[in-house]
Amino acid sequence: MNKLQIFCVTLLLLLLASLSANLILYQELKNTFINLYQTSLNPLGINKYKNQELPNNQVPKVVFFGDSRANGWRFPQNENFQFINRGISGQTSAQTLLRFEEHIAPLKPQIIVIQLGINDLRMLPSNSKTRSDIVNNCQQNIAQIIELSQRINATVILTTVFPLGSGNIPLKYRPFWASLSEMEQSISEVNQYLNSFQNQVILFDAYALLNSEDPGKTKYYRDLLHINRQGYELLNQELNKILTKIHAKSNIKGYIDYETNQ
Repeated sequence: MNKLQIFCVTLLLLLLASLSANLILYQELKNTFINLYQTSLNPLGINKYKNQELPNNQVPKVVFFGDSRANGWRFPQNENFQFINRGISGQTSAQTLLRFEEHIAPLKPQIIVIQLGINDLRMLPSNSKTRSDIVNNCQQNIAQIIELSQRINATVILTTVFPLGSGNIPLKYRPFWASLSEMEQSISEVNQYLNSFQNQVILFDAYALLNSEDPGKTKYYRDLLHINRQGYELLNQELNKILTKIHAKSNIKGYIDYETNQ
């Protein structure tokens, strides 16, 4: 193969690589636009659970409420409770708070399991905000969700924000996400704040459980932000212990007399 042929082949390969990269970029931009458009039409995801029929029985309702981590939570095996999911992927604590009256209050649940915060904490601050502002807003939104839950006489099982999995931030998200160290610091700050509610709610330290059982962050993780089925099975072992205590004490209208640290 002479120099001209080598040059032509190299040029062709570069052209193909460029076309492939542009195609991938186009698809990502298209998906981003579609997601933004859908969000603008239905910013709180209200329609996600519209007209969903629920069993009409007297079994106490347990509702999982939050973001994708709540949405992906597989129901534990416990015949003493009826499980309902009201998690929505990608939502921030502000969005979750704003849809409480639509998605939670009408259900009149006896128990609400809260898991959210990571979608706030992964974002870079805007020009008008700092990382401290993001953390503080997340904390206050969760506090308001707890208050709203207790106003409808629901027992709150407050789960700490899950730890991050192993690996790096995907390349396509790096321009928009905070660094791993910033996310980890923010998660720590929010979880410290959540611990201050341990005398008002049932505190379920999911962060500590996942960290202690999987320090390498590989066994129970699907990706950087999400745990897998085995991870939820681990959490459900502890959740079932909590639910069993609640059922045994017939304490389904409030957290009073429930000892969270037992």
